[in-house]
Formats: sequence, C-alpha cells, structure tokens
Amino acid sequence: MKTNISKLAIICAGAFALSSCSSSSKDKPADTTITKTETTVTVPAKEENAPAGSSFTVAPDSAVLGKSKEALVKVTDANVVDLQDAEGKSTGAELTVKLQVTNKSTLDSKKYFSVAASDARLELDNGTSVPGQNESGSTQPEPEASTEAVWKFSLPAGSSPKKLNFFVDGTRVSVGLTKK
Repeated sequence: MKTNISKLAIICAGAFALSSCSSSSKDKPADTTITKTETTVTVPAKEENAPAGSSFTVAPDSAVLGKSKEALVKVTDANVVDLQDAEGKSTGAELTVKLQVTNKSTLDSKKYFSVAASDARLELDNGTSVPGQNESGSTQPEPEASTEAVWKFSLPAGSSPKKLNFFVDGTRVSVGLTKK
C-alpha cells in the first residue's frame, strides 16, 4: 500500500512539474494583428400590408356657398381605399375627404352655418349618389374662423367617384374628382 501511495505521489509531482514547465499564454507577446471584416446586408424593401387605393385631384378645390357667400369649403385631400373580403373579392371602396371650412362672415354680422356630411352627395360614374358620414372634426366654424373635418363615403364595388356636391342655405356647389 505504501508503494501505491508513493507511486501516486510521484505521478502527481511529475504532472505538476510538467504543467509548470510548459509555456503558458501569459509568457507569449500579445497578438497585435487586427482583422477587419465587413458585412454588407441588403434589406429588401418593406412591403406594406395595406389595402390598395388611389388619390384624386379635386377641381376646383374650393367652393363658396350660402346666400351671402359666407361659407368657403376647401377640399385638401381625397383618397380611395379598395375594400375586399377574405377571398380577395372586391366589396367596394371608401372615399376619405379632408375639408377645411371657413366662415367668411364678420363678427358683427354673426352668421352661422353648418356643412353637414349627411347633406353632401357624392355622384358616382354609374349615375348614383351616395351621402357622406362625418368621421372627425367640425364643419360649423365661428365667424371669421376655420375648422377642419374628415368625411367618409362608402362606394359600391365597381364604381368610381365623379363629383362631390355641397349644400348650404339653399345653395349647391359641385367639385369634380379625377383620379391622379
């Protein structure tokens, strides 16, 4: 047994001596070589998961309404978004119209009016007329002030907007819509 212990002690001492005598990485000089690698990554253009649509030009872009010509309605933007069902079949479209309404009357005369979306009519290329819905904003400006509003019109499948009619105080003015 003593011989086994002494053999084990000699083997451990030899292993310790070999490990201490071998060259270590601490003794080597530092590697000063710098390797520069460049990677070029091409990112594909992001495809939007948005419905198809188109913009419209409004001519003339503004209309003066009212018996005293106190209402100025300006169409600042008109866009159509095509609507589809789950199978991709067209179910119609939605026209969004952004308006700026100005009350041109003076503070002294205090004339008030309202340009209602439900009174406006969108004429389509198939001869039908569609009423609008007020999405946001106001079309009841104070005298010598302006307000902004967004109106939406639901279009049946296969139709396109042709003309937008505004009604105020027994007067009617139309603005034409053409696809850009």
